[in-house]
Amino acid sequence: MIKSLIRKLFLSEEKRNEIINDLKSNPNFKTKEEIEKDGTDSIESDSTLEKGKVQSIFSPELGNQKGLTLAKWYFKPGDIVKRGDIVCEIENENITMEFESFYSGKIISTCRLNQKLTSGIELFKIEGI
Repeated sequence: MIKSLIRKLFLSEEKRNEIINDLKSNPNFKTKEEIEKDGTDSIESDSTLEKGKVQSIFSPELGNQKGLTLAKWYFKPGDIVKRGDIVCEIENENITMEFESFYSGKIISTCRLNQKLTSGIELFKIEGI
C-alpha cells in the first residue's frame, strides 16, 4: 500500500517527460524558463482590455490530457485581477496546473468548481476597468 501511495505521489521521470511532451504539443505552451529566456510573453502586447469590454477566457487545449477538472478558484466574481495573477487551478490525476489571467480587469463570472473541462469551455469572463 505504501509503495502504491509513493508511486502516485512521485511520478516517474518517464511519466513526467510524457506529460511535458503532451503539454508542449500545444503551440501556445511555454515553460517558465522559456518565458524568462524570451524576456516577454507573446500575449503581453494584447494584455490591455479596454474599459467596459468583456472578454471570455476558455479552457486551454492540452493535447491528450484527459479528465481535467477545475479544482480551485483564487478569485470570485467582482474581484479585481492583474495580468499574471493565478486565477484558478486545473487538474487531473497526473497534473495540477495553475491558470493565470491574460488581462487586468474585474472577474464578472466563473464556471462552477469541480466542473469537468474540455477544450473550449468558458472558465471565466473578465471586464476591462
